[in-house]
Amino acid sequence: MKTASKRSPVPVEVEDLASLARLVSTRADYIAPLMAYPNGDKYLISHIFSIPFGRYSIPLLLYTALKEPPKAYLVYTPLEHEETWFSNSPETGRFISFPVVEAHPAPDFIGKALSLPLRRIRGLVSVPLKNMESLMRLVSALTDEASSPPIWCFANKGRYLAGVFYPVFEYYDSAALPILYYVELDRKPTTPFAGYRPTSAGGVIEYTYSVSDARYVYGRIVYVKFFPFQI
Repeated sequence: MKTASKRSPVPVEVEDLASLARLVSTRADYIAPLMAYPNGDKYLISHIFSIPFGRYSIPLLLYTALKEPPKAYLVYTPLEHEETWFSNSPETGRFISFPVVEAHPAPDFIGKALSLPLRRIRGLVSVPLKNMESLMRLVSALTDEASSPPIWCFANKGRYLAGVFYPVFEYYDSAALPILYYVELDRKPTTPFAGYRPTSAGGVIEYTYSVSDARYVYGRIVYVKFFPFQI
């Protein structure tokens, strides 16, 4: 059996730096560090995100390419208007400053992950939902003061899908049954957030550029170039 240090995470390239910032900002109870390292003639910056899957968990290496080496902090805010930039010092107030740890070279387990061909992982239970309102009700149920689930957005068989992981823990002899609830979209969203507000006439869905309206529950949309699970 391979030891944990010999195993590689599953690489998942996000579409841009803002998607990576949205992912790490889904946890409000701690500030996650990001790792940056050279890769050929580029720099990559990444975060490892673990998903309960069967008897174990699957680590996803979420990453994106940079045009130049990063500075010490990735500064991010989803308030008023989403902003993302690098700074040599942490910002305060409405900003979150994620520390950037520079590795040189990339750790072996990450270098190996990036060299592997893209693959689809089997075993995911995928549940199609009626509409985006149903998906956002799930986001609302899973959101609390500490965290909110990311909404994964990706192309699949010519359509765009938006989905949320909701594992059922201790399922028979498994640590968790991995379930992705998803909806097919008419088109790819162009905003970073989906807002949901229940009303007596039915839920209101609004795609927005910030999370500033307290009447709404917001889902952070993480755009990925390739979704590694078979649906």
